[in-house]
This record gives sequence, structure tokens and C-alpha cells, in this order.
Amino acid sequence: MEMDEQSLEQLRSLGPRRAYEAVRRAVLQNPWAASSEDLHAALQQVVAAGILTWDEVEQFEAS
Repeated sequence: MEMDEQSLEQLRSLGPRRAYEAVRRAVLQNPWAASSEDLHAALQQVVAAGILTWDEVEQFEAS
């Protein structure tokens, strides 16, 4: 699941927790991209864009 620049900009306007939840929700609600690999790929893109860190992702997944 590839996010466009507009989606990434919207995520930047959210706090880290809300951005993580928005990505997770978007992947899980997409009938063509609902695997853990798809979620990981989406989170990788968000981390690469500087919106989240892997430490934040791990923290949110643990809670």
C-alpha cells in the first residue's frame, strides 16, 4: 500500500499516536491490503517520511 504525498502531509499534521492509528486503520480497512506485511510497508513509508520513528511504532504496538 503506497501513500501519496497528500496523505503523508495529512499524517504530518497529526500527533504521533494519531498518525500511527490512522495508518493502521487505513491498512486494515483496505480489502486489498490487510496483511501484516502491508501494515509494515505502510509504517516503513511513514518512518521514511519522518512522521514516526520505529521506537514510537514499537511503543504504540506494545500498548
